[in-house]
Amino acid sequence: MCRIAAYLGPPRRLADFLTAPAHSLARQSWDAREMASATVNADGWGVGWFDDDGCPAVYRHTLPIWADGNVDALGRSLTRGLWMGNVRSATAGLGTDHVNTQPFAGDGLLFLHNGYIEGFAHLVRARMRDAIAPAVEESINGNTDSEYLFAVLRSQPGTPAEKLEATRDLVHDWLGETPERKALLNMMVTDGRRLSAVRSAVNAPAPSLYVNRDWNGACVIASEALDDTPGWRASETERSVTVSI
Repeated sequence: MCRIAAYLGPPRRLADFLTAPAHSLARQSWDAREMASATVNADGWGVGWFDDDGCPAVYRHTLPIWADGNVDALGRSLTRGLWMGNVRSATAGLGTDHVNTQPFAGDGLLFLHNGYIEGFAHLVRARMRDAIAPAVEESINGNTDSEYLFAVLRSQPGTPAEKLEATRDLVHDWLGETPERKALLNMMVTDGRRLSAVRSAVNAPAPSLYVNRDWNGACVIASEALDDTPGWRASETERSVTVSI
């Protein structure tokens, strides 16, 4: 189980999103309150944004966020109106590797997944490949269910929100044939202007996900509330949310 968060609003320093809040994503790497499994998120971390040309960019590291000496410099130096971050707890069998670390970027999108697909490698991956466009499949570098979910999403038509819901629905259909299998499917996707998220699961309770539409004048969606300020609301299960600038 990972912890994920995204910010969309007025430009802010990365530190204001990543490390400064009382229950920041960085703190959740070692002090998460609502983890369904595991106790720490020490298998890497990453952050994504969009550059001046509107192209997605990512910084990812396999060290725990508290051990990466670049965090402070990045935090005080980078300012953007969109941030998307992840602290990782790797699923067994899906190695701690740079290519397996989120966020993932491609086709003008940034993507995050919090959860896992049970039996992914031997039961679901082949079904996913059938739903992935060949050009998208060529870009897959790692072996995680998360990256394959992103590849499925990129192969769907429509807006980012429509792609997100279509991907969720496909996984529900595939695992509906094997009711003993579980999937945790909290996902986020953004094109830099629109941020969409869904809280979802198959044959299991969905992981926690909160939305605050007025967090210091911005919208934040996160696995756990970043602080104790008013406005945090639990996202409804299986109902996607989209915010835009």
